[in-house]
Amino acid sequence: GSLERRRCLYLHTGRAWCQMVEVLLAALILVCSSVSCGSTGGYTGLPALGGIYYYQYGGAYSGFSGADGERAQQLDQRFYHLKLPIARAAMAVGGCLLVFPCVLILVGVLRVPWHFPAWLLIECTLYIVIAVGTVPALYYFLHSLLSVYNSSVCKEREQLYQSKGYQGFWCSLHGAEIAAGLLGCLAAMAYLLSAGLAVRDYRTVHEQKQKPLQL
Repeated sequence: GSLERRRCLYLHTGRAWCQMVEVLLAALILVCSSVSCGSTGGYTGLPALGGIYYYQYGGAYSGFSGADGERAQQLDQRFYHLKLPIARAAMAVGGCLLVFPCVLILVGVLRVPWHFPAWLLIECTLYIVIAVGTVPALYYFLHSLLSVYNSSVCKEREQLYQSKGYQGFWCSLHGAEIAAGLLGCLAAMAYLLSAGLAVRDYRTVHEQKQKPLQL
């Protein structure tokens, strides 16, 4: 009874709330990153439907046929494979960032910092390392995507679709990728805040352990 109540009280602390925000941000980063590798994109030939090419988001289009259709399909596949490693790396990072605060929430609920206050200093160090590491990770993510969009494959693909009157195939960052970058910046700020809260809680626990009679 009382033990369970003490454990649940952790979920009402500032550090727990900050960690839950980190879980939300990591989940959003994971979702936004998955958009880049969610589909091969472009048109897929369906001979059974009379050679009509269907776009991935729905709707039948007959603007491409014959060699143009095959070329569009090849460019889509090459463009997809260029972006796939970047998207997978971003998803892996997002997954790790999702697991990390979940583990810390569990550690807090189990009152590990109370029994082992030095854990809070370890937690603070981990948060600082992750926050600092987020900066080069975001740079690599955006720089790699821009390299793909500046490639000859993307440029040729863009021109081919525009020649048929289709829009939305520009060689530039799309909304989900920009959102992933912004969410990464917010996550880095949340990690620094959590590091500060961990230091504050360490001081609080240390002071309370020095006054056992008052507890």
